[in-house]
Amino acid sequence: MMRSSLLGLALACAVSVLPGAAGAQEIALGAKAPDFVLPAALPQLSPECRSRRVAGELFRRPLRGLSRAVRSNRTVRILAIGSSSTVGTGASSPSATYVARLEKDLEGSVKGMDFDVVGRGVGGEVAQGAADRMKKEVEETKPDLVVWQVGTNDALRHVEVDKFKSCLKNTLAWLIERRIDVVLVDPQFGEELAKDAHYEKMVHAVAEVAREAHVLLVDRYEAMRELQKERGDTFYLTRDNLHMNDRGYRCMAEQLARGIVGGLLQADGEQKRPVFEP
Repeated sequence: MMRSSLLGLALACAVSVLPGAAGAQEIALGAKAPDFVLPAALPQLSPECRSRRVAGELFRRPLRGLSRAVRSNRTVRILAIGSSSTVGTGASSPSATYVARLEKDLEGSVKGMDFDVVGRGVGGEVAQGAADRMKKEVEETKPDLVVWQVGTNDALRHVEVDKFKSCLKNTLAWLIERRIDVVLVDPQFGEELAKDAHYEKMVHAVAEVAREAHVLLVDRYEAMRELQKERGDTFYLTRDNLHMNDRGYRCMAEQLARGIVGGLLQADGEQKRPVFEP
């Protein structure tokens, strides 16, 4: 996927490019002994989810609102909203969906912290459908972070690109006004899907809006494209060549956990920087 306008983005914090390592020293939060700690490095991807080139590292953003929630030392709630990938269509069981796996992966990375990932997926839904119910879902779940998996059905139905971008921008602005952090997840990659020029235009549109709104993007499309080069579509997609299988959902959850932990580390690094008076 061509994203030359984004490749020059610098990482906001040097820690976000550190490789994960087992047994790495952990960073304690707060002046007194905390009940939880952030890892000193990003979580590693499992061998099945790791490609030669790690995709999406240039889209990392600090998650300041989520960092405040973590520092309050309470249960952190994440609203996962989207279409069939959020529902978990193609997974062998509810525990194999990305929503369930993400909760487990985050709790494994941030020791002692309780994450509650609430899935609110509607199969076949376009971006405007999620936008129309966003207020209700936010009021009910009161999330510290919204993970919005978006764009696949808009691409398949050839929704007009500018209309799609306007929907994303307006909804993100509403969430940002309420100091709710957001992670966007773009469409999945598949060899057949990528043959449609409009599909890739929609992927580019998600990246453009994420950049302009300064929100974190987990580049699922590029990550799956890199993996497809090495293992093929059927390793991560079901027989319909559209919905993900258990391995695909596990990789999506790992990519998300890596991005979210990176955003927490960046926000934590910002708070620790010394302030110099002129």
